[in-house]
Amino acid sequence: MKILKSLITLTFLLNLSLNAQQTITLDECQQLAKANYPLIKRNALIEKTRDYTVENASKGWLPHINVIGQATYQNEVTQLPINIPNMSVEPLSKDQYKIYADVQQTVYDGGMITNQKKIAQIQSETEVQKNEVELNKLEERINQIYFGILQSQEQLQQTDLTKNDLENGLKKAEAQFQYGTILRSQVDVLKAQIISLEQRKIELQSLRKNFINMLAVFIKKNIEEQTLFRKPEKLLLTEENNRAELKVFDLQQKILETQKDIVESKNLPKLGAFFQGGYGKPGFNMLRNEFDLFYIGGARLQIPITGFYTKKNEIALLDTQQQDVEIQKENFVFNQKFSTIQNNGDLEKLQKLIDKDSELIALRQSIKKASLAQLENGVISTSDYLREVNAEEQARIQKVLHETQFLLTQYNLKAHLSQ
Repeated sequence: MKILKSLITLTFLLNLSLNAQQTITLDECQQLAKANYPLIKRNALIEKTRDYTVENASKGWLPHINVIGQATYQNEVTQLPINIPNMSVEPLSKDQYKIYADVQQTVYDGGMITNQKKIAQIQSETEVQKNEVELNKLEERINQIYFGILQSQEQLQQTDLTKNDLENGLKKAEAQFQYGTILRSQVDVLKAQIISLEQRKIELQSLRKNFINMLAVFIKKNIEEQTLFRKPEKLLLTEENNRAELKVFDLQQKILETQKDIVESKNLPKLGAFFQGGYGKPGFNMLRNEFDLFYIGGARLQIPITGFYTKKNEIALLDTQQQDVEIQKENFVFNQKFSTIQNNGDLEKLQKLIDKDSELIALRQSIKKASLAQLENGVISTSDYLREVNAEEQARIQKVLHETQFLLTQYNLKAHLSQ
C-alpha cells in the first residue's frame, strides 16, 4: 500500500513538473510576432486616413458657403446723360459697400464624389495589403529562428546520446586498463572526445540561447531557457496562391480603373443651385443711392469643354499604367511558380534523404553495438570504437538537419503561397 501511495505521489509530481514547464508553438510565435510588430500599428492609421478622406468627399454634397465683404471707391459712376424736367435723380456714390453670403449647392456632379470615395477605399485596402507583404516576410524570419531553435535543441539531445555511448566505452576501457590489456593513451582518447562533446554542447546551448533571445524580441514575451519548443507537424500544401502581392496588383488595377471613371466624370455636365444674399450700398436697384438688402438665386448648368482636349491622352496614359501593373503581376507569378517548383523539388529530395537517414542510423547503431562488444573483448582499440560512435552521431545529426530543412521549406512555402 505504501508503495502504491509513493507511485501515485511520484506521478503527480511528475505531471506537475511537466505542466509547469513553459511550452510554445510555431503558430503562437507567428501570432505574437505579428501582433507586436511595429508596422501593424499602421493599419489603424490607414483606417483613420480612409475614414477622414471618405468623410471629406461626402461633404462635397453639403452647401459651399462663402461670406464676402467688399468696400470700393471708383473714379466715376453711372449717371443719366439727360436732364428730365421736374425730376432730380441722385447719382450713385463713388464709395460703395456690400457684404453678402454666396451659397453653392451641388445637385449632380457626374459621379465625381462617388469615385473619390471609391478611390479612398481602394487606396486604404492597398496600403493594408502592402503591410501584409511585410508581415509575410516577418513570417519567414520567425520560421528561420524557430527552426534554428529546434535544430540546436535536437542536436543537444544527440550530443547527450553520444556522450552516453562514450561513457559506456570509457568504463570498458578503464576496466581493461586496470587489467593491463590496453595502454593509458587509449583511455585518454575517449576522455578527450567527451571533453570535445562538452565543448560542442556549450556552443549549441549558446546558439539556442541566442535564437531564443531573438525570438523573445519579436514576440515581446519572456522565454526561459528550459522552454519546450514543440515540433510542428508536416503540412499538406496546395498550389493555391493567395499572396498579398497579388491582391496589391489587383487593387492597383482597380485604382486605375476608377481614375478612368473620374476622367469621364469631370467631362460630364454639372448641375447646381446657387443663392446670394446680403446688404450693401447700392443694392440691385442702381437708382437708389442707399444701403439696401439684396438677394438672387437660381440654377447653374456647367458643360465642360476643355477637358475633351486631354481626355484621350489621359485614358491612354491610364491604360499604359494598367499594362505595366499587369506585367509586374505576371513577373511576380512567374517567379513564384519558379520558386514553388524549386521548393517542391527540395522537399522531394529531403524526404528521400530522411528515409535513407533512418536506414543508415539503424545500420550505424548495430555496428556501434558490435564494436562496443569488440572493445570489451579487446578485439578493437578505443579509436576504432570512437570512429563508429562518431559515424552514428553524424548519421543522426544529418537526419535532424534534413528533417529541420524539410519543415522549414514547407512552412516557408506556406508563407509564399498564403496571406
